[in-house]
Amino acid sequence: MKPARRRALGIAGAVVVVLAAFQVLRADVVPGRLHFWWNLGFGLVVVLVALVAGLRTADLGLERRHVGSGLRWGLACWGLAVVGFGIVALAPWTRAVYHDHRATVSTGALLWKVLVAIPLATALMEELVFRGVIFGATARITTATRAAIVSALAFGFWHVQPTLGSLGANAATDGARGIAQVGLVAGVVVAMTAAGLFLAWLRIRSRSLVAPFLTHWGVNATALVVAWLVARG
Repeated sequence: MKPARRRALGIAGAVVVVLAAFQVLRADVVPGRLHFWWNLGFGLVVVLVALVAGLRTADLGLERRHVGSGLRWGLACWGLAVVGFGIVALAPWTRAVYHDHRATVSTGALLWKVLVAIPLATALMEELVFRGVIFGATARITTATRAAIVSALAFGFWHVQPTLGSLGANAATDGARGIAQVGLVAGVVVAMTAAGLFLAWLRIRSRSLVAPFLTHWGVNATALVVAWLVARG
């Protein structure tokens, strides 16, 4: 194996291992008030290390010449998310999924989450790590399709711990125990793996990390805003 390919494989493997440690530390060691800085700092450090180790901005989807394409694809997907979540909220048989305790926040807290916490500590961090470093490093040693699958699987399993920690926050999942809990977590892993595949496809199609970043931000922010509106009335 060529040195460049071996280095790319090492980067991808190391990031996956570090991700597992990151989740454990965030859940058991890092205070909640520091999670924003912990997440954001982690994403930036991973990218800097990857660049020093030999990945290029093109590998990470950070080339300036593709920003326009990323904006077009990302904003289009954000618009689709608004329509989709709006339909779900208006339908009486699906409206209950928005009964989430995390949405009962003040207007100021909502704006902080939508405009700062979600884009920087969630969407940006996760896109830099999964569709940036893991996808980019894996694509150096195999096909883009296989890189998309690897990054999507990592993204799916990344959500195991957060799902376990939030089961009691949503009325639809509160009280899940045993087999039901395992089923819910497995369902989230499958759903997030599918979402990861779509985000990786956006990354490939637009050739820019901007597209999955805006889509990720748009989906999370829209879901929270709609849940907040449902909770208020």
